[in-house]
Amino acid sequence: MIDLIALLYLSSASESLTEDDVNNILQVSRINNQRCNITGVLCSGGGHFIQVLEGPQKEVLKSYLCILDDPRHTDCLLIGINPLQKRIFGDWAMGHIDVAPEQMLERRQSLIKCLQDQVQKDGPELMRIMRSLIYGSTRSEGD
Repeated sequence: MIDLIALLYLSSASESLTEDDVNNILQVSRINNQRCNITGVLCSGGGHFIQVLEGPQKEVLKSYLCILDDPRHTDCLLIGINPLQKRIFGDWAMGHIDVAPEQMLERRQSLIKCLQDQVQKDGPELMRIMRSLIYGSTRSEGD
């Protein structure tokens, strides 16, 4: 059984979602994620989310199932699940990055295009995508 995985998904905020709601999501996620040994990052902007969760397979999948049932967002789309050797967001129980609406739209479209084109996402490709969420480019840290 794979022990450590990364899960990448995107979704749209519900129309009634406020900044206070996002802050509450982050606060509760940080508490729950620490308890479940989950790390990750939530990117938000322009009424959309892109999130990476990483941790023990069972805990990440349980968390994702709860996310799917959360009425504060809609149109959840799983981009990929990948085994991990090492966490990328190991220091963040749940990091948060505000993304300008136009950048968020570009990132979402890029992820959806990859999915629609049925690009084979091997380990390095998924890691590149996750890093691009943070650094805003497709360069690896070593590039």
